[in-house]
Amino acid sequence: MGAKKKVVGTGGELLMHQLVAQGVEYAFTNTGSAEAGFFDAFLTVPGVQPILLLAESLVLSAADGYAKAANKTAFVNVHLAAGTRQGSGQLQNAYFDGSPMVVTAALRDNGTFGDHNTLGASSGFSQMGAVEDITKNRWEVIDARGIPMATRRAFKAAGTKPTGPVYLAFSSPALDATGVEGTIQAAHPLEMAETPGGSTLGKIHDALLNAENPLLLVGPDVRTADAQRELLELSENYALPTAVGFYDYGAFPLKHPNYVGMIDNIPDSGYDVVFCVGYRQNTRANAQDDKFTDTGTIIAIGHDPAMMGNTFALDLDIWGNVRHTLTALNGLWKPDHANLQHIQKRKQDLTAQSQERAAAQAGQAMELSAQTPIHPTYLGDAMARTLAENTMLVSENFRASDHLMPLGYGDDDWRMVRTYGGSLGYGLGAAIGAQLGAPDRPVVLGIGDGGVMYSASGFWTMARYSLPILTVVWNNMQYQTVRTNFASWGGSMKEQNRYPETFLGDPAIDFVMLAKAQGIDGMHVHEPGELEAALQRGRDAQAAGEPFVLDVHIANVGAGADQSWYMPYALQS
Repeated sequence: MGAKKKVVGTGGELLMHQLVAQGVEYAFTNTGSAEAGFFDAFLTVPGVQPILLLAESLVLSAADGYAKAANKTAFVNVHLAAGTRQGSGQLQNAYFDGSPMVVTAALRDNGTFGDHNTLGASSGFSQMGAVEDITKNRWEVIDARGIPMATRRAFKAAGTKPTGPVYLAFSSPALDATGVEGTIQAAHPLEMAETPGGSTLGKIHDALLNAENPLLLVGPDVRTADAQRELLELSENYALPTAVGFYDYGAFPLKHPNYVGMIDNIPDSGYDVVFCVGYRQNTRANAQDDKFTDTGTIIAIGHDPAMMGNTFALDLDIWGNVRHTLTALNGLWKPDHANLQHIQKRKQDLTAQSQERAAAQAGQAMELSAQTPIHPTYLGDAMARTLAENTMLVSENFRASDHLMPLGYGDDDWRMVRTYGGSLGYGLGAAIGAQLGAPDRPVVLGIGDGGVMYSASGFWTMARYSLPILTVVWNNMQYQTVRTNFASWGGSMKEQNRYPETFLGDPAIDFVMLAKAQGIDGMHVHEPGELEAALQRGRDAQAAGEPFVLDVHIANVGAGADQSWYMPYALQS
């Protein structure tokens, strides 16, 4: 806990002093006049850099990208109840992922005088209602003297495991108040106990040691706890086939022999032991959520009890800091355990499987390397080979080839930032936040053409703050994920090969022109022979400290790939 100090100033200045005490570097914001008392404090209390984004959805996604890249609690300010609602899609993503952030907005009274105020909550309703189901906690602050205390409480709550976004609504009179005295003192997240239960820990060790067909399932709590080294040691000690969660390719090194794939793409039956480490199941609200029905022993450790045993039942579990638990579990491993015959065989099998997978991926990329339009598999392969080491990949594209990227735990390996909540409009803002959160890493944004159009004004913020982000638009003029899901559903759409409102051409969107209008250079890439030189051009721009956009025209894949139909309409006079 930091030292206390008394401060006298406006309500906005007390808020800014508390942010400085908390070590806040950036205030992600879209300005509003109801928060004037806060914005005035940027001129009188130095230490926090405002980052302006041109829509509240971008503000929230930038804060999420920063929180994940920096592994710190982000700070957000949006405009009243209306601005809160504008950002709610990305706040839902943050809540789904458990991203630590403090989200603030001004609050207008809706009853003392008028009851129908611009941008405010409707009479009889609280502004809290807009965020009730997508925040970890939420408070209204009416008295300016409580601003430091409430803000301190919010940072404690957001950063304490299980982490998540919290919301503070400050009344405009509280922010504007003058001559207010407050106590400034930093808060820190509460620390989970370091020593897990010995009896349960021993049972987990025995189960892993004796398992003939185990599966280790890794989730984002490993990153949150900074437990990558401990997780890797566990996987290697017990020779555990290791899978990642829903598109969470950055959760485990993809080139490691023990890696076996994403849980949605591998069998969820046939194991005698399944060990879930920080895994947050992404459910579809159907019977398939009841996984591992024939597994003998299901184990889970993690930060959020709501994510443990919420669909399939658990036999052994420890709720606590993942790093502490893994450290204690690794402490039970003895060197002679490695000589056990079934563990030796599993190591050999995993190595052979990994080599086969790598050869198959390389062969497929080579086979597709001359296809026009550019095949997405070849684009992913070329990115992995051409772009900088230590890249941070921000991904908003379920149909991209992220599984080909050199993601891992090493100093030169790539890292991934993405959301698993699925609300589009995440990528551009998240890349901005990720670059600010990891200034020494090259940031590459891989995003679909549909995703760009949810958040295209983010290019302006990249240009204003000279953020050297390379944006690769995977442009197939389709909402491809929706189209392929429609095809799986079937019906007349499948029979007629007509998928309503998934085609994004006619007119085609020129993403290079869109970026140039906001101050960023870029280029189109149509032919596979142009791709590596274009990626190198983007890498050179990054190295020179400049953002750059590549509009890469790729092939559609999957059911309906050949269709460009949409329901025509012409306004009749």
